[in-house]
Amino acid sequence: MIRAISVRFMITLCCIFAVLHVVLGIANLDLVASTWQPIAAMLIYLGATALVLWPGQGRLGSPAAFLILLAIVTMMLLVNSVLPRDTWPGYASWHMAATYTLLVVVNLRGRVALSWCGAAISLVLTTWWASGTSLGVVGGLMMNIATVGWLTIATLIGRLLGTNDQQVGDYSADAVAAADWYAAERALNVSRTQWIHHVQELAGTALGRVADPDYELTESDRREFLLIEAQFRDEIRGRVLATEEVLEAARRARERGVTVRLLDDRRLELAPRLLAAVSESVVSILNQARGGTVTARARPEGGSTAVTILSSRDGNTEPTLVEFPDPRGQ
Repeated sequence: MIRAISVRFMITLCCIFAVLHVVLGIANLDLVASTWQPIAAMLIYLGATALVLWPGQGRLGSPAAFLILLAIVTMMLLVNSVLPRDTWPGYASWHMAATYTLLVVVNLRGRVALSWCGAAISLVLTTWWASGTSLGVVGGLMMNIATVGWLTIATLIGRLLGTNDQQVGDYSADAVAAADWYAAERALNVSRTQWIHHVQELAGTALGRVADPDYELTESDRREFLLIEAQFRDEIRGRVLATEEVLEAARRARERGVTVRLLDDRRLELAPRLLAAVSESVVSILNQARGGTVTARARPEGGSTAVTILSSRDGNTEPTLVEFPDPRGQ
């Protein structure tokens, strides 16, 4: 159903019309040749009204739409068969108003073509009935003016409201996209600010010494600068592996002459439990190392291994490899 129309309003309005049509039909039973046909048509009409107003997502379902068309045809045949043939039927032809009420709702619920098919069927049946009475073909056509008119208005309003819904959807999508862009920019600015503060905190003193022309760098300063540079490299290249514990253990290991490499080829976060186990293992290996090389690498996603830790000592000692399987790759 078109979103610009309140579902509750649609149901209330249609129920009011349905009750009004039935009341008019009952009030004019004295004009028809037999009463059971209009009463049966009223029951069919109430059932069709309940069916067309039954809550549902999107367009009216095809089975329901065709059942409503069948109900309209049945109503027309039942009531037309007992209408007076020598005078204008007046409100005894309540089923005409009931028909266009159902067709308008079918139209607004997205079944525009089927609603016009129903209007065409109503036009043919009414004109066929009127041709055998004093009304003639012209009278039959006049009885369908309201049906065609209301259905035309419903089609135009439905198209207008459908365009409005599309525009609202476009505006909403633009607003969401703008909000996402702003959030991304804000997050990027926050990340940049945090990184700048981190660089100032870690390397501010060292950069100040380097920039001071009167300060004479010592060998201890140079070693400290190398350790700071190595930590920045670990944070950038190691990313997911560069936890606080690992960075501290890597700094201590480098102070003992160990070559440490942290490499993240995965570019995806590790599961918390797996990351904790990896960090614990890397820290343990780094604390035990007294030389050589320790390389911790997060492997690309899709393989059977998530992280490998390769440690080797100087000389002919066989390297030690520790592997952590990737649960997603198994």
